Amino acid sequence: MTINRSKLVVALYLSVLLLLPFSRYAELPILILSLMGIDGVIRQWHKLKSNRQFKILFFVFVSYLAMILISAPDSYWQDKTLLVGVASSRFFFATIVMLLYVEKKHFAWIFKLIASLILFWTIDALFQYLYGIDLIGRASYEGRLNGIFGEHHVKLGPVLALFLPVVMIALRHQKSFLRWLSIVLMVITIILSGTRSAWIMMLFTLIAYWFHHVKYRRFQLFVKALIIASVLISSLWFVSPDFQQRIERSMAMFDGSHSAIDHALANRLPIWKTSWNMIQQHPINGIGAHGFRKAYANFAESDDIWQQKGDVGMHAHHWILEVLAETGIIGLIIFIYALYKLVCFVKSNYHQHFSWAFSIALVSAFLPLVSTYSIFASFWSICIWYCGSGLILMSQKND
Repeated sequence: MTINRSKLVVALYLSVLLLLPFSRYAELPILILSLMGIDGVIRQWHKLKSNRQFKILFFVFVSYLAMILISAPDSYWQDKTLLVGVASSRFFFATIVMLLYVEKKHFAWIFKLIASLILFWTIDALFQYLYGIDLIGRASYEGRLNGIFGEHHVKLGPVLALFLPVVMIALRHQKSFLRWLSIVLMVITIILSGTRSAWIMMLFTLIAYWFHHVKYRRFQLFVKALIIASVLISSLWFVSPDFQQRIERSMAMFDGSHSAIDHALANRLPIWKTSWNMIQQHPINGIGAHGFRKAYANFAESDDIWQQKGDVGMHAHHWILEVLAETGIIGLIIFIYALYKLVCFVKSNYHQHFSWAFSIALVSAFLPLVSTYSIFASFWSICIWYCGSGLILMSQKND
């Protein structure tokens, strides 16, 4: 029974990632895992209460929930804020069942299967770049490459960049040619996705891997990677007008004028200004977790480009601004302290491969220069939970 349940939990965990590109379908395996987790708490509380992984999981969950609930009294979208808080329990219970039933012998297989899926998405996206549709017939977002995630989203780049360290660890025992080919194809796909935050996440991961895992012939590897990168970027400049346009738009940053910088940042300056207005007027507990879009019109400037188009900023486009604007100074303090406790846990239970991969994935998602999705929204919160639950589960010292 235990063996069957272990396999079921692993299969459900992997199916979350498999279903991630298909709207809300990824929530189904999370729901099943969470129900199993509730049953696990009832039946095996005696086992859980002494589990150090459960203790850090409980602390991180309570911290996340506290950030949300503290912001609820002044929320501009109180129903949504409370719903996000209640719904966050699914991540807590889904992780509990993993702690109960996923065994250490499964970790390497989980990494290999995640890597296989990510590499399939990479090949699928490159097929889409060459033929206009991917292997299941999905067209891409205009001016971007988005593979299996479809034509109305720009999620491919950040997702591939987030799971790049997992792929690199999964491939560490493969032949050199296969490793280089896989990573180069992923790099090409992330670049063609056109998401500059994904480029930053990717670059950070590659540098981190070089520092942490390359022990011999480091200079030779660096030179080889530099040559490949130079050829790759030069080639993409000539063959991809979209890549060239993204670089030219980024270079507008150096013009110095406000309009040029805003153009380079894809009109994010008004959103950041609005975020700052929220922080100034609600510094203690913010305007409510996930309440940004509802509150936007109340804090936007009169010349806000999004308001002029009859639209609003959906979220702050930066996690620090988001936490401060939506949960206030209290929320940011709680967030930082929870992060500190998680780092302490990982440090004392560190596995040089599994812990490293998920740690780097999470750090890349929270780099100061990265502007991705809302940490309170369904899609990105699933991605962050996926890596966070894997980190807590697999942070077990090397044998």
